[in-house]
Amino acid sequence: MNNYVSFPLMGYNIKSRFKNFLIWSSISVCLFILIVVMFSNLLNAGLPEFVADMLASMPASVSGGGAKADLPDFKDFGVNFGVCMQLMLIVGCIYASFLGASANTGSRGDNDITFIYSLPVTRMCTVLTSYFAQMVILLLYNIIVFVVSLGVLYSNHKMSSVVQIVFAVLSFLFIEIVYLSLSFLMATFMNTSSQASSISAVMVTVTVLFGLVGSMSPALKALEFLSPYKYISVFSIVAGSGGMYFVGIVAGLLISLLCVVVSCARYEKIDFLLD
Repeated sequence: MNNYVSFPLMGYNIKSRFKNFLIWSSISVCLFILIVVMFSNLLNAGLPEFVADMLASMPASVSGGGAKADLPDFKDFGVNFGVCMQLMLIVGCIYASFLGASANTGSRGDNDITFIYSLPVTRMCTVLTSYFAQMVILLLYNIIVFVVSLGVLYSNHKMSSVVQIVFAVLSFLFIEIVYLSLSFLMATFMNTSSQASSISAVMVTVTVLFGLVGSMSPALKALEFLSPYKYISVFSIVAGSGGMYFVGIVAGLLISLLCVVVSCARYEKIDFLLD
């Protein structure tokens, strides 16, 4: 086990990022509550009618022929909450990308290097331990999202939707791990966390836009395969209309595995760079 995972090193990685985890979790909770309240107010202000009118004015080739009757019932709690969860997923993807970007570049400081080299671990063990530490942080983050979701369900007397929320949060974690893996790989080619974080932020933005454009037009449907954000539809799960995509799940697993393997191979051939 020591050849692949070092628990002292994992604890050190988690502890060094725990403060940022608390800050990000607090901001996410506040943002989640704000999105739920804001979206409810938008519904009362006539958002469904506005969306229907907007789609009616768009060419059929762009809107996919969507008519007012095809729009989901936004006044339904499942649909309403599903949209809020889908928006929160973007926040989770950004956080996962920042974790992956700082996982290895952030461990190149003098103090971290001294601690790492004082342990009897291999380079592969160092890289894998860092990766699994970020996964543990993501798991804790999603537990907080789940608890807050339960609070929203309870306040709306919708505890019957607990099972759907469980699957939605598991989907959160899966998609975030894909973004974590992609950023983790990109960080192996960067010297500083700021460089890796900047590129990761651009990656999340571009892939989310690919997913949105691909879902708007049937002619551009293929773009969704370039967007891990769309591999599983959290909105569909919460709204009770399925949303599990086998191809997307397999693609996400393969992408994550490939990123980790390439990252390990990369670090087997280079020395840590001191800042």
